[in-house]
Amino acid sequence: MSLKFDLNTWLKKKYAINTKNWDKFASVFQLAAKSGKFYHYPIIGRLLKRISKMDRPDKNFTQGYILNINKNLIKKAQNVVLPIDIMRKAVKESTYRAIMHKCICRDGAKCSDYPTTIGCIFIGEGSRVVEERGIAREANVEEALEHIDKAASLGLIGQCIWIEAEEFVWGFKKENLHRFLEICFCCPCCCASLRYFKEAPSDIQRRLRSVGWKATINNNCNSCGICLDVCSINAISLDGKVPSVSDKCLGCGLCSIHCPVSAVEIIPEGNIKNDIKDYFEDFSLEI
Repeated sequence: MSLKFDLNTWLKKKYAINTKNWDKFASVFQLAAKSGKFYHYPIIGRLLKRISKMDRPDKNFTQGYILNINKNLIKKAQNVVLPIDIMRKAVKESTYRAIMHKCICRDGAKCSDYPTTIGCIFIGEGSRVVEERGIAREANVEEALEHIDKAASLGLIGQCIWIEAEEFVWGFKKENLHRFLEICFCCPCCCASLRYFKEAPSDIQRRLRSVGWKATINNNCNSCGICLDVCSINAISLDGKVPSVSDKCLGCGLCSIHCPVSAVEIIPEGNIKNDIKDYFEDFSLEI
């Protein structure tokens, strides 16, 4: 019998999120949402990058993709796959699915605008730990698709993200790190990810990307500036009286949701792929 002690496994088993420490982690997520601005400081920024496993671009592959799942906000395009269909395809082809009992961001922020019961979906064999820890339930394909449609009907923003540091948050096994993907349904008021990336430096912001959709301003614009305030990654600027959308745009649709004169459309741009796995760079997802 081997007596070898694995500190990594012991720490995750004891301290990763479970039903008993959920509230503490929910508070930590809200603190993390505010930490993006501290990455700009030389010493503390380097420390935070190391803790969040984003200090080695050649070895750390944390990245995420925005999928605007609200069909009413995107401009119809012929022969272009819609973001919600990319998400649905990933779920249909996944080997395992788990739906979180609650959204940890909305629960931690005590959200009053969107239900906390619309939590993330984890897919892939590596995701089984969230069910084992009592914070999610296994779901079949139909249940997961229904969950996506419910989130879309509420106007939530879709994200497909792979965050390496979450190995310790959720308790993923080291050998299964490439076998999970987190599908989040984010509200504009509470999402820790969107708030974090908005304040983070550009090298970290670049890890959150669009799947090929972008905001564009039409002639209805009255230069009110609301789109600048709500943009999740500061991708809109006001050049004279006309807002300008930069290449950083995620196509999340927040600007379109809040525009009072319907001056913002979300349109397809660039090479749009059919499979979410094809978007992730430098490592191979098995979900």
